Amino acid sequence: MSRSYVIFCLVVCCIATAHHAMAQQSSIALQRLWLLEGERLALKNDSTAVHLGEKPWIAKRTIGTDELSWIDSKKNYSKVGAKIFRDHAVDIRGEDYRITLDPLFDITVGRDVADTGGFQSANLMFNQRGIQLMGHIGSKFSFQSAFFETQTLAPDYIRRMHDASGVYPSYGRTKAFGERGYDFAMATSLLTFSPHRSVTLQMGQGRQFYGHGYRSILWSDASFVYPFAKASFEWWDGKLRYSTMYAELRSLERLPKGEVPESLFKPKSASVHYLSIAPHPNVEIGIFESTIWNRFDSTGTHAPSVWAAVPIIGMHSAAVGLDAEDNSMLGLNLRISPGKKVKLYGQLAIDQWPSRRIGWQLGMQLYDIATPGLHAQLEFNHTGDYLYASPYPLQTVSHANQPLGHPGGSALNEQLLIVNYRKQRWMAEARVNRMIQSGGPQGDYTANPNYLFFLFAAWGTSDLYNASASLSWIVQPQTCTSLSIGLTWRQESVTQIIAPLFTSETRYIWFGLKSNILNQYSDF
Repeated sequence: MSRSYVIFCLVVCCIATAHHAMAQQSSIALQRLWLLEGERLALKNDSTAVHLGEKPWIAKRTIGTDELSWIDSKKNYSKVGAKIFRDHAVDIRGEDYRITLDPLFDITVGRDVADTGGFQSANLMFNQRGIQLMGHIGSKFSFQSAFFETQTLAPDYIRRMHDASGVYPSYGRTKAFGERGYDFAMATSLLTFSPHRSVTLQMGQGRQFYGHGYRSILWSDASFVYPFAKASFEWWDGKLRYSTMYAELRSLERLPKGEVPESLFKPKSASVHYLSIAPHPNVEIGIFESTIWNRFDSTGTHAPSVWAAVPIIGMHSAAVGLDAEDNSMLGLNLRISPGKKVKLYGQLAIDQWPSRRIGWQLGMQLYDIATPGLHAQLEFNHTGDYLYASPYPLQTVSHANQPLGHPGGSALNEQLLIVNYRKQRWMAEARVNRMIQSGGPQGDYTANPNYLFFLFAAWGTSDLYNASASLSWIVQPQTCTSLSIGLTWRQESVTQIIAPLFTSETRYIWFGLKSNILNQYSDF
């Protein structure tokens, strides 16, 4: 990271132990089930401005309590039963500190009954084990860390995703596991320090999400994790919030080989500035700017531009435009909540203007429909030609060969419907989406948008239907670890005018034990 952000991190670590009367700074997991429940509670409070468009959230500032409780914890358990079904596995606490430790699992087995290829006779599995450490010291400093180790035998459509990008969806690079499996690991961390109720400083390795929908056209959590430092400020009784983030990203293109056996990857970095205005508890407007900073040229690796040290939104875009070597994107977020059970939202992304390199999102979320716990979400997403692309190959809006916005990339239209229901420990979800995407260079975020490509029909069009349903019972509410059974149906075809070039179908039936603390995307 740049020298200024290293100093920032050292300051946080040095003064983190200070504490005075103030709410704890624990964050709500960046996972859809947690966010759905947290947002439902936040919208019930119509007397206080709340900022929901930037995630992860700090629990106290979003839902008014230090922790998000999934179920009634008043039921009596034995000591062993409480550890399994209610409490943290390890919980050490004192007058002004608390440390918790929990195991994490995502162990599923299944079979793709539609696979008529060479993998039909083999069982599929996802075997992930992990551990999560969380805690706080005083009321101003909190910390959390998690580590995951995974081996998997994936369905054929995920194998095709991996072969195309070189990474496992939502994770990163892999190594071989047996003859046809993948082995990979991931670690996350977050330190949060709030010296004043209007100032929050964070550093760690993880993901961010800007938006109100299931997808984000601007910046989502669908890519691999990255190290970052972030500062947030609030004014006007919390109605105005401003944040600035600096992140270290990378391509998967190697540096020239030196004396080491394996050279490093060519680096790049990013800054994100976000201004959120909530003039009324039911209205939230967000202004977004991201910049991918150049860190490598013919002379080798170098520091980012001095503009990277300017934490003011819009300054770089106004000075050098959106399509310079340091690649910027502008965006808008909008949330309108007509009542405590309805959220209307939208998003606009501008990668270059005037051009087709824009994207937008429209959506609606309904809570407690007819009965408590029944929620529905309808969403439309559009990404224009060459969105996330750049004339400079290393400056695409991506990290580790994955787009930082919509995971499907550019030149696509998507319709999405999700229905969730929860009653006590039982959860059910049904999800369906259709995505139509150009198969030509305009749908490839790595293509140079300034090249003249002829729009032949031979580029083809990809038409994807994806539907899934699951039923779960929450075993451990602290990590939302659930016994789950589900079905994923997927049909994908690539056509040239009217002739099919490629068709595949997946009917994946699975059963498993899953800790729900991270989003995993493969429905694109």
